[in-house]
Amino acid sequence: MQSSWPQLSTHPLTCRLSWSKGIIGCIGLVIFCIGCSEQSLQSSPPLLRTAPPAPARLDQSLLSDQGVSKTPIKLEKFQVENIEIGRFGGRLTLAAVGNPKTFNPLFGNESSSSIYLSPMFADCWSFHNGRQEEEPGLCKSYERSEDGLTYTFTLRKGLRWSDGHPITSDDFLFSYSVILDPNIPNSDRDLFRQGTNSQGRPRYPKLKKLDDLRFQFTLHEAEVLFQNTGGSFAVIPKHVWHGSYERGQLLKTMSTSMNLEKLVGSGPFIVREFERDHRVVMVRNDHYWKFDSKGNQLPYLDSVEFRICNDLSSALARFESKETHVHDIRAVDYERLKRAEKSANSTVIDLGPSFNTHYLMFNLGPYRDAEKKPFIDPVKQAWFNSKNFRAAISHAIDRNGIVRNVLSGRGQPLWSYISPANRRWYPETVVKYDFNLEKAADILAQDGFRKIDGHLLDKRGNQVVFNIATPAENDMRVAMMNVIKRDLSRLGITANIKPTPFNDIVHALRKTRRFEAVVLGWGTSSPPDPSFSRNVLLSSGQDHYWHPEQVVPKTKWEAKIDELMRQSTSTHDYAKRKTFSDEFFRIFSEFQPQIQLVVTNDAAAARNTVGNFQPSTLRPKTHWNIETLFLRK
Repeated sequence: MQSSWPQLSTHPLTCRLSWSKGIIGCIGLVIFCIGCSEQSLQSSPPLLRTAPPAPARLDQSLLSDQGVSKTPIKLEKFQVENIEIGRFGGRLTLAAVGNPKTFNPLFGNESSSSIYLSPMFADCWSFHNGRQEEEPGLCKSYERSEDGLTYTFTLRKGLRWSDGHPITSDDFLFSYSVILDPNIPNSDRDLFRQGTNSQGRPRYPKLKKLDDLRFQFTLHEAEVLFQNTGGSFAVIPKHVWHGSYERGQLLKTMSTSMNLEKLVGSGPFIVREFERDHRVVMVRNDHYWKFDSKGNQLPYLDSVEFRICNDLSSALARFESKETHVHDIRAVDYERLKRAEKSANSTVIDLGPSFNTHYLMFNLGPYRDAEKKPFIDPVKQAWFNSKNFRAAISHAIDRNGIVRNVLSGRGQPLWSYISPANRRWYPETVVKYDFNLEKAADILAQDGFRKIDGHLLDKRGNQVVFNIATPAENDMRVAMMNVIKRDLSRLGITANIKPTPFNDIVHALRKTRRFEAVVLGWGTSSPPDPSFSRNVLLSSGQDHYWHPEQVVPKTKWEAKIDELMRQSTSTHDYAKRKTFSDEFFRIFSEFQPQIQLVVTNDAAAARNTVGNFQPSTLRPKTHWNIETLFLRK
């Protein structure tokens, strides 16, 4: 599902108070649990409806420092199956477009940061991108109560952060408190939100520590796949960052300018060098918890180097010049690299339709500066907020032309929020907007627009002109914008293309709100389930970028999507969930807060010296299994 995570590259932007002061007593309670472990991932039972608990409040006593045992604890290993036993040593080199914005996994959900963060931080409950199924991670098991309101996670024994400090339940409680802190901007918080209390304030699950290895969530309402929500939020080491958080300096200290020796992770690699506009170097985590079938501790590689590129064409050039080992292939470059396989000593793999999407979005929020001056011209704001205006724009875009001329035929028009690659959740019925300039002109006429001397004017005589930003680093999206600009000009609309650094666009979306329209894309979460798009689709979501973080829904259709999303996440019955999700995707396609454009066909390439190369349509496509990659002699 779209994570719903803004995307720079062709792989989207896939985002994250109060806990109860009371501790739920365990003595005397009989908890009926369904166990999930490495041996058995059982399906969920029907959920029982019960009255929701009282709103949660943060228990500060749970955040106190805990003593660390000095007695070494034998590690409960995770054994990776069905891989080639690799060769140790060497450095894998990859290309990355753009500098990281942060090294903090709580905040870095845009692609320019996530590519660096994913090898550094592991999930409690994970997802295997190759098999596309859940698997244990830092946690060896979880248990769910029969009513679906209690989830208990159990960590592996002997886990350690990359600095050797034990990973315990305290790290999860600390990280969760940071996520729920309203002063800490993140999108994970949206994934935990469970409606509002009687005062209209957001409700979140309560989390408590049972012991060093077990922690327990108590939900207000049953929620499908909460093992993924509660088991995959970003976890940072309390012993390193608790002091900074208490001083209100966490946002500053976990930055790209920090002392990298203090950067501590739980993944196979950890950043140790960052040269802006040049490279990010990661070294092996000697305390990593995965092993191969021969008992060898992973990862195989000594280090990983990301060469920072200005754009996707530069990334291609580096692969073609043999500076990098693996490459995420754009649709337009597929045939070129396929023909060069033999001479380049590489293998190109066609992955089929991508889960990632491309869209055009207008700024629908009525935002003002400190002097109450609107960020967006109210005249333009009125156009953008018109359902008819967005429908006309959609009809005016030649999606098949984009596929032919920009994607070299490797793609298809997109009508839904999610890609047809997501066969399990792709909606049965969505509204489609065929390329039809006459229909577009008729719809505009219904709102009083008219074309005079080649220029489209609104009913008050204002010429229709607006700016569309897109990442300057992504020349494929810039090419899409040129097609869109040409198409809209046929209606008399002037669309000014504004290639802009990706991180500046992210800043405008999340901070300043100073933009008129953008062309961006969404990447998918793992697992690709609609429940993980709440940070985008819920009106309260931080990544509801057309008008984010609404206290109450501003439109009836947004309120309806909110209701359907909560219904969909409250049952494990797939047929019911599919009915709910089909309807909220249909509403999305009707009102088009984001005008869906195209979906590309994915492909990836690697040097034949790279072992265990198993690219996936789920991000990161080329190196999701980076701990098992190795270099042959």
